[in-house]
Amino acid sequence: SKLVERLIYKGFECAEILSWSESGIPDVAVATILHYYGYEAGKRCTTQAKLACEAFESIGVRAWIQDLLGWTKPASNSETAMTQIQLLAALAKHLAEQEQHLLQQQQQQTQILARLKAVEVEQDRVNTPCGHKYSVVGFANLQGLEISVKEAGTKGRKASALCRNLGIEIERIHDPRFGKVGLYPESILVEVFKAEQN
Repeated sequence: SKLVERLIYKGFECAEILSWSESGIPDVAVATILHYYGYEAGKRCTTQAKLACEAFESIGVRAWIQDLLGWTKPASNSETAMTQIQLLAALAKHLAEQEQHLLQQQQQQTQILARLKAVEVEQDRVNTPCGHKYSVVGFANLQGLEISVKEAGTKGRKASALCRNLGIEIERIHDPRFGKVGLYPESILVEVFKAEQN
C-alpha cells in the first residue's frame, strides 16, 4: 500500500513493519501514519486523523522548543502529554489495522471476481447458441480425425480469423503440449474443417 511505501521511504524495513502488530508501532512511525491518514490517504483521509496529526505535531514542536530552552515540564503536564501520545499511538495503530483489513478485503474481492469470471465463461460455453467451444486438436479428436501440429496451427489461424470477422471473443486456455491455445465455437470449427475437406 502507499502507507507501507511511505514508511519504507522514512527508513523502516518491510519485515519490521509486519512485526508491529506484536511489537508495537515506533513513535516516529506513528507520526507518519497519522500524517498519511490525515492528508495523503485520498478517500480514506479522516478528520479525526487530521486533528490527531495536528495535535501530535504541536506536541512535537513544543517538546523541541522546550528542549532548546532547557525547560522542564511539571509532572502533571508530563502525564497529560504522555496520555495524549498514548492516545495518538492507539489511533495510529487502529488506522494501520484498518488499512491491513481493507487490503485483505481487496484481495478476497479479486479472488471472488476471478472465480466469478471462470463461472461466467463456463456458463457462456454451455449457453452459447453456436454450441460448445473446443480447441482445434480437441475438436479433431472428437471427430476421430488425426491432425498434425502444423495442420492444427493452420486451422487455428483460420478459426481465429473467422471469429474476429464475426466479432466472437476467442477464449484462451493453457495446454500442456502447446502452451496457450484458443477455444473456438463448434460452428466455426465445423466450417474450418469443411473448408479444408473441399
